[in-house]
Amino acid sequence: MQPASEPCADGLIVACLCAQWCSVCRQWKASFDSLATQFPQARWLWVDVEDNAEVLGDFEPDNFPLLAVQRGAHLVFCATLPQQTGIWQRLIEELGALDPAQALKQAERLCRTTAVQLDLRQLTSGL
Repeated sequence: MQPASEPCADGLIVACLCAQWCSVCRQWKASFDSLATQFPQARWLWVDVEDNAEVLGDFEPDNFPLLAVQRGAHLVFCATLPQQTGIWQRLIEELGALDPAQALKQAERLCRTTAVQLDLRQLTSGL
């Protein structure tokens, strides 16, 4: 896992879950780092799923790279997206603007539509 920026007050965590062997992930890293500079209030994580298998438990992405966004205790997004900076930027802006009640609703919707059980805060301990 690469070093992350400091956590923000509302606990916004943006993670790219990837694998070192994935050439698309390696190509996407510079764009991900560039996005991080646009949102300094968030904590940004570049997570190699193989290096962090213990923390991720049974979670195994179907494809790479995978964007995961968490607000406080609520995972509000977790899916693959095209590697287009504008798409990721707009999504992060929208998710970052959610108030606590909206974040909870988004997290509940995600739980109903996917089997993802992931807490990005576990990946930040020790940083």
